[in-house]
Amino acid sequence: MNARVKDILKYIIFLGIGAGLFYLAFRNTEFEKLARDFRRADYTYILLSIIMGYLAFVSRGMRWVLLLEPLGKKPKTWHAIHAVSVGYFANFLVPRAGELARCTALHQTDDIPVNRLFGTVILERVIDFIMLLGLLLLTFILEFENLQKLFDTAFAVETDTTNDSTGLYIKIAIAVAGVTGIVLLYLLREKFMHLPVYQKVRDFWQGIKEGLKSISQLKSKTPFILHTIFIWLMYYLMVYICVFSLDATKDLSPSSGLFVMIAAGFGMVVPTPGGIGSYHYLVMLGLGVLGVASDDGVSFATLVHTGQLVMTIIAGLLAFTVLSRARARKKKANPKTEE
Repeated sequence: MNARVKDILKYIIFLGIGAGLFYLAFRNTEFEKLARDFRRADYTYILLSIIMGYLAFVSRGMRWVLLLEPLGKKPKTWHAIHAVSVGYFANFLVPRAGELARCTALHQTDDIPVNRLFGTVILERVIDFIMLLGLLLLTFILEFENLQKLFDTAFAVETDTTNDSTGLYIKIAIAVAGVTGIVLLYLLREKFMHLPVYQKVRDFWQGIKEGLKSISQLKSKTPFILHTIFIWLMYYLMVYICVFSLDATKDLSPSSGLFVMIAAGFGMVVPTPGGIGSYHYLVMLGLGVLGVASDDGVSFATLVHTGQLVMTIIAGLLAFTVLSRARARKKKANPKTEE
């Protein structure tokens, strides 16, 4: 089976996952109520969310320029920002295609080797992973019960409340399975070390260590840290500020907003095109844990996701236009340059 067929099959699978989760999210939705919620929503907050989402793109592009400094590369800042927009637009079309798309876009305008660019993108992913873990830990501390309920609901872990021993049996079974797994991994460690999954985990861990080492070598550490904080603050606010757009969600606390952001993050991690389906389903579940009715949760998820989707499409199309003109100017100035 060649690579192209594999890519097509993966896309069909991802599309199927998204369609299935989309059905789960919308199966009990009254579309008249959804339309009514859209009409009554306060779009001031949705517009602010869109602006915050784009500011995260801008900050990410500026941070990318800082990451390239130790390599002796200095792309134009707006080229980097637009390349980031191209990446997010590509992810909307094909899951996980954005990393290569943004690197190719910046290579074509600023002549930076794709492999060097890709290395910095991998480093960004390591940093994002660390930030996500930190926020997950904070959510674990502030919203432990709700987080547990979200996992229970998402994975359909149900216990019979009339029989307390059922929950105990499940916990014992999980504990036994965990211990058995650890023992098997230890006994079969030499064989396990030759498996592709082990190699991937080892490479990922090595990437984390090398990434942290690279950050320590940055010339502009403080701006880099501030950009990282700002990006994730925008991610949080662009979700939380939207709770004020609907009557059903306007009373949610900042801590609950963090919980909803984590649920939304899980939805975007699922490799569905543009997070369609997975985002709606997990945000609906998250809001349900907080006591928001499922149809109100679907309305909220659809509003936020649609706003960010519109922003990503506009930013992506603008980026394609600007970078295409930049490539044309570059080619005109140096006709022998091969793109």
